Amino acid sequence: MRWRLLVSLMAVLAMLVPTVVPGTATAQNQDDRLDEIEEEIDQAENQIGEIDAQVDISLEELDRILADLQDLQEELNARTAELQLAESELADRERVLVATTTELDQTAERLDATRTTLDTQQATYEARVRQSYITARPDQTLRVFSSSDVAQFTQASRYVEAIVERDRADFEQIDVLRRQIEADEAELERLRSQQASDRAAAESERNRVADLVAQQASLVAQVEARAADKQAVLAGLEADRDSAESLIANLQAESDQIEAELRAAAEAAAARAAAEAAAAQASSGSSGSSGSPSSPAPAVSGSGRFIYPVNGRISSNYGYRVHPISGARRLHAGMDIAAGTGTPIGAAGNGTVIYAGWRGGYGNCIMIDHGGGIVTLYAHQSSLATSVGQSVSTGQTIGYVGSTGYSTGPHLHWEVRVNGSPVDPRGYV
Repeated sequence: MRWRLLVSLMAVLAMLVPTVVPGTATAQNQDDRLDEIEEEIDQAENQIGEIDAQVDISLEELDRILADLQDLQEELNARTAELQLAESELADRERVLVATTTELDQTAERLDATRTTLDTQQATYEARVRQSYITARPDQTLRVFSSSDVAQFTQASRYVEAIVERDRADFEQIDVLRRQIEADEAELERLRSQQASDRAAAESERNRVADLVAQQASLVAQVEARAADKQAVLAGLEADRDSAESLIANLQAESDQIEAELRAAAEAAAARAAAEAAAAQASSGSSGSSGSPSSPAPAVSGSGRFIYPVNGRISSNYGYRVHPISGARRLHAGMDIAAGTGTPIGAAGNGTVIYAGWRGGYGNCIMIDHGGGIVTLYAHQSSLATSVGQSVSTGQTIGYVGSTGYSTGPHLHWEVRVNGSPVDPRGYV
């Protein structure tokens, strides 16, 4: 859409190269140029209307994008906080793992010392048992138990009991050491398994949250890119709107220049006519002729010159108004009369058709010259019922109401122009 607007603007701007209206240009050519300018202004205002509509849509889309961006940013912040918590928990678990590793090392060292003690005691016990077996003599044992000396027997018994007790204690100590070794080995295995499990769980949680943060950051980046693109579109639309407004200002300046030239030409023509009439009067007086000179069309000084072209409600009068399509405030150069499509349009007064055809924003259009520099214009017709050069009388059907050109609905746009400048039609009916 934007490139079509730019192409149209460039094409119209190319027509604005400063030119001097030739002194030989006819008033009709200047009237035609005024109509062209009016059409070009309407076209530019419609382009502004299209641009404004696109701006509204783009702003709505940008608002939605920014709302999405805010939601995504809030979610990203939550994910980032969750990641920080997961990393903190991972750090806590790492500290626990360090303590567990220390405990594991201590358990391993204790296990090694216990195994060394067990090996030493077991070796000592086995050596003593083996030595006792080698050096023991049965007759000595028998003498101890067959001794008639009670004291000697008691002492011998206690000696034997002490040996048995020591052997039993050594055996029990060995059994305790074996059990301790088994427990330490089980604890060592548990600590190793817990260490691996804790580290794996902490790393898995941290990685899960990190992936969520990365995904969320990617979404935020994508939405930020969409917002930037939409802002660039809005900037381009604003530039297009500025170009269209500049175009309208230039066209209006050209229109004012042509109208000034037409007024000057009309004043010069009136002066010439007055001089010619005075000369004719003088000539007639000197020759005694009783003939009377032909006079120009009477000037309009009040109501009653024209009739309304159609019967209907006046939906918009002459004067400044807000354009219904572009939304811009500018002069409405005529009167809008609401009527149904196909309603006959009558000539406002006697005259000659000087234009019948399509005129851009005016759509199907008729222009009637009534003399004295007065021209009426009938726009947006659905079809035409007359042609250029045809003389028409007041009330004669010249066409039918429609909504062609730049129009929001079926109606007749009726203008009265004096020497090319639009005037209020209400002063002529």
